[in-house]
Amino acid sequence: MFLSVLIRNLNQAKEMELCLKALRFQIVSFPYEIVVVDNESNDNSVAIAKQYCCKIITLARSEFSYGKALNIGIENCSGEFVLSLSSHVSLLSQNFLERIPSLFSDERIAGLKFVPVTNNDIIRNSFLKGETIINSQFVNDSLLKVWANGIINNCSAIRKSVWQQIPFNEKLFYSEDKVWSFEVIKAGYELKINIPLFYQYNKAMSRQQLINKRANEEAAYRLFTKQAYKDYPPHFSWRFVYMLKEIRNAYVRMKTGWQVQRLAKQIVIKEKEKFQF
Repeated sequence: MFLSVLIRNLNQAKEMELCLKALRFQIVSFPYEIVVVDNESNDNSVAIAKQYCCKIITLARSEFSYGKALNIGIENCSGEFVLSLSSHVSLLSQNFLERIPSLFSDERIAGLKFVPVTNNDIIRNSFLKGETIINSQFVNDSLLKVWANGIINNCSAIRKSVWQQIPFNEKLFYSEDKVWSFEVIKAGYELKINIPLFYQYNKAMSRQQLINKRANEEAAYRLFTKQAYKDYPPHFSWRFVYMLKEIRNAYVRMKTGWQVQRLAKQIVIKEKEKFQF
């Protein structure tokens, strides 16, 4: 079998069903399997996975780490290549699965990084720059470059034979994907990034969940790169400037909204007679 799709899940039945429905819209010429690693969900996630004929692997919450969930899942995948998805992800490109095997045509390619639909600049760059190879020459021992360009396990594909040599680190609390990227590049393999196959991350988070996520990202960034995360300046003077910029941006958004409403009222007065049906 060419391809396995690995989905990691904990109590995300609604999002996972969307993920699985999106997979059904894929136009693909070869068989593939779906493997779900469920972290002892107490909603109906497992029932939904069974409806979609997924292979289900249960991982106890007490044993969870991102690396362990991935390793157990990949171990139970029969595909030569494994597409790793968070249960919050929906594939948008209908040829997503179909293209994966050909993107691994060079045996030096260990992993593929795809494009999240988050802003226009990212989408634009994926078309303008096209597929890019990341290797030791490109990285040149720069951990910052690895952080920026390494795979992201909420939607990336890896070659299983490389994973068998270099599994994910199960001891890490976060960013096991960046560490794996560094290790495979150091071992002489390459990553292919900026591939114009698109996905959407659907998880809605509370304020506290967002704080926790960003704190984990900040901590992992500091530990991996030995630097402070650029979006969260550590010094008071930098924080003050950052706060002023955020206030200005909020004001600009509010002002734009007021201008839109004022102009819309003018247009309504001018054009309303034409809309009498």
